[in-house]
Amino acid sequence: MRRLSFSDRVSDSSGGVPRGCVPVLVCGDGDGERFVVRVEALRHPSFAALLEMAAQEFGYKQEGILRVPCDVRHFKEVLAAVSVSSPRSRK
Repeated sequence: MRRLSFSDRVSDSSGGVPRGCVPVLVCGDGDGERFVVRVEALRHPSFAALLEMAAQEFGYKQEGILRVPCDVRHFKEVLAAVSVSSPRSRK
């Protein structure tokens, strides 16, 4: 059974990113992990802080995958907070 949430891990065999989603590479310590995040999640204040960190570290003109400079544990905590506060999760 697959739980729907704001993120789904991108497998290497993935043919692309679903419509309405953004590919994200969380590149804290180590090699990083790839995620697919729904565009609605980017509007959440917790996620906005991550986007500001990404802009400071990598600039505003990132092409392709969005790189976020934080550890994976923190990124997953932000996704959980976004998921809990989302109107879609209350249906």
